[in-house]
Amino acid sequence: MSELAEPTSSRPPTLAAGKNRPMERRAAFAASLGTVLEYFDFAIFGLLAATVFPVVFFGELHGAAALMASFATYGVAFVARPLGSLVFGTIGDRHGRRGVLVATLLIMGLATTAMGLLPGYAAIGLAAPAVLIVLRFVQGVASGGEITGAQLLALEHAPVERRGRAGSFVAIASPLAQAAATLILAGLTAGLTKEAFVSWGWRIPLVASIVLVAFGTWVRTGVHETPEFVAAERKTETRPSAFQVLRRYPRTILILLLSYAGPACIYPMVTTFGVSYMTSAGGLKPSTAFVVFLIAQLIAIGAAIFGGRLADRIGPRNAMLAALVALAVSFLPLFPVVHAGNIPLTALCITGVVGSIIVALSAQAAFFADAFPVRMRYSGSSIAYTVTNSIFGGSAAVVATALLATGGGIIAVTVYGAALVIVSFIAVLARPAHQKPEVE
Repeated sequence: MSELAEPTSSRPPTLAAGKNRPMERRAAFAASLGTVLEYFDFAIFGLLAATVFPVVFFGELHGAAALMASFATYGVAFVARPLGSLVFGTIGDRHGRRGVLVATLLIMGLATTAMGLLPGYAAIGLAAPAVLIVLRFVQGVASGGEITGAQLLALEHAPVERRGRAGSFVAIASPLAQAAATLILAGLTAGLTKEAFVSWGWRIPLVASIVLVAFGTWVRTGVHETPEFVAAERKTETRPSAFQVLRRYPRTILILLLSYAGPACIYPMVTTFGVSYMTSAGGLKPSTAFVVFLIAQLIAIGAAIFGGRLADRIGPRNAMLAALVALAVSFLPLFPVVHAGNIPLTALCITGVVGSIIVALSAQAAFFADAFPVRMRYSGSSIAYTVTNSIFGGSAAVVATALLATGGGIIAVTVYGAALVIVSFIAVLARPAHQKPEVE
């Protein structure tokens, strides 16, 4: 990077990472809370994309066409994520993590609330899906700067020996948000008639999320900038950009994005396409499918904590390898078991899949962050994470639906997901076994 220079930052002095335990805890809470909203929005949208949106926003289409259009809209956010990583990653590396995370939270929350107020196709015609796509794109841009930024906010307040646990606080947000989304939708579908839920009931969680946005914004504004960023800012005059990171670390970014390709694909494949497949081929009621996912997500909260501690004990790289093996073992029998209508085994496989992915996510935070110096870390981690989610996550439900509709069958869907897990395993092996955090 650039040569060392005299301190130029106007920020006040700050305690080193791990020396201010109250702020370390507050940073972890603030990071997790904002990411809960991000994952909640994605979870709600994913579940609604499989059940309600084909009717409300794509009423002019029918059957598989409406479902694929709905899943494609779900994938728009994944396409937008890399743009968010370029913009917010650059700002976060130049000016700090906290301000970016307040902005991403507000943008995400306002877009979600607007979705809940959007009239359907029957009311405003083609404007309804068009506006839905725009709002989903805005969600994606905000998401591109949110998750890895939240991971860094927690990690960079923690000492090296607690970085895995710090990352696990952000990983907890995924199953917690998914569980909340599943529980809320299960309650609404059970308590309302199908007509009432499709008409207005689905809007409730989207509009109500504005309360969490307000609280999360208040919490995040009370967190100090991370000690690692302040120290790096005082030490160098560099003004990094995401494009500089791409030029300097292309191989590292490629390895990292491939290392998470399997989890990035399988998570939305199971939580969106899986819901549709369980209710059609598996013959499960939507409320039963929601309960299965709820159980899996609640157990995955414990998996996140376990994953963080495992990463601290054996290293993020080894923890990711272990999680990928567990993911393969859980995913391979999943769809055949669903097709057979075996609810207990379906619940067991889904729990294994979700839990394994959350363990990988806990380890991924430090695994990605340690690959870059502090002033390029936000951009580098965000680009790798968002690109792999865009390519493999955003297309997962559409690819699975297409494979099923074109005669490939559920075996083709399983082979596709399993192949990406193998790619991820090889990519993780390509990183050094005893990777140390990059320095300026």
